[in-house]
This record gives sequence, C-alpha cells and structure tokens, in this order.
Amino acid sequence: MNVLDRPLSPGDPIAIIEDEEVNRRATGWIVEEADFTPVPISFIPTSLDDLFAEIEGKVAAVICDHRLGRGSAVSYFGAEVVAKSNRRKIPAVLLTSYANSDENSTIRRWRSEIPMLLSRGQDSDPDRLAEALNFAEEECRGVYTEARKPYRVIVRVRDCRYGPEEVVAECVVTAWQPRTTVDVPASMISDSLSMPISELVGKRLSAEVNIYAPTAGELYFRDFRMGPGVPAGW
Repeated sequence: MNVLDRPLSPGDPIAIIEDEEVNRRATGWIVEEADFTPVPISFIPTSLDDLFAEIEGKVAAVICDHRLGRGSAVSYFGAEVVAKSNRRKIPAVLLTSYANSDENSTIRRWRSEIPMLLSRGQDSDPDRLAEALNFAEEECRGVYTEARKPYRVIVRVRDCRYGPEEVVAECVVTAWQPRTTVDVPASMISDSLSMPISELVGKRLSAEVNIYAPTAGELYFRDFRMGPGVPAGW
C-alpha cells in the first residue's frame, strides 16, 4: 500500500503509534470520525526498522505521538518516525502533547519532513486530522505549499545555550524575521559542518529554510553549510 498508488480513501487503515492506552483510544475515535480505520500499535518495538516492518504495506498512513519511550526501551522520538514514514511515502502526522515544549529541539530536528504538527487537545478533531493527512499526502507526492518550500538563505548563530534536553543554537534568519532568534539543536549544525558546538557562535552559515512559514514553530532547517564571509568594511 503506497500513497503513490492512489489517494487516501474512506476506510483506509491508519496506524496509531502511541505508548499510552488512553491516548491511543482517544486518537482511535478521532480516526474513526475522520472516516478511516484505526490500527492501534500497542507494542512499540525498540528498533525503528522493526516498527516499519510491522506497519509498512499494511497501513495507508500513520499518526504518531512524539515521546514514545515512557516505561520502555524505545530510543527514538515520534518526530523521527513521522519524518521517515513520509520519506517512505507513507503519509504521517505528529500528534502530541509536547508540541510546544519540544518544537525547538527534538521536533525541530525532523521538522523538514513533518508537514503539519498537531497539538493534542487543541488539534484533536477529525477535520484537523484530515487536513494534516492531506498535507502529508501532498508532500509525499512532491507538492508543497508556499509556507513549506525551502530556500537557501543566510543563517547567523548569535549564541548557544543549554536547553532542557540539549544545547540549542540561537539563530537569526534575516530572510524570515531579522530581529527574531530561532532555537535550533546545536548538534544539527555542528554535525553538518564537522565543527565543535563551541565554535558556532558568530558564524554566518547557509541553510535551506522555509522562510514563508508564518510562525517560528513551523520553521525547519536542513543542509547547513558555511556561509559567505562578511564583506570588508562591515
């Protein structure tokens, strides 16, 4: 079953990857109200490959929570599941209670392949779910809204600091909002450039960024490179 074979249709099976039973049931009701068939995943494998082996070819789309490791040995986040599912052309949506707290760290790392992020409670309704699945399906087909298209722009690292889970880089994207800093996991940048995090501050880089995103939480960053030097006399 592949999104490129045919569009999502009423009754299609949708995998629900959620480690808490109460949330699994709640999401199942939303899926049913959206006219799809819920397929709850009650046991989440420790390996991401094993997870995809369980669902690939058996479901038409995926809805996943973000923090999956509570009380288990799962070492990956739902954002990675959603990103890699969309990469495999299985439309996927991230639905989580941690949308706001994790959007600048573990979610930002995979945001370029998460077409829409849904906040549990606020976005827990069938219309929003259907909209999110439609966005994911369109991007699997290579169709992007203007707010999701990437542009190569200059990104300046103004500072680095310890966040709740990891070091984040405070970045300025002049082509988006020149007076606003956006938090990005510092390791995303340092790993791309093979540069220690301690040397990032003050660097002018280039990256692919969706600069028409309406909010900071919807920005994504990918393919960091060293940027041009500062012109003489600046």
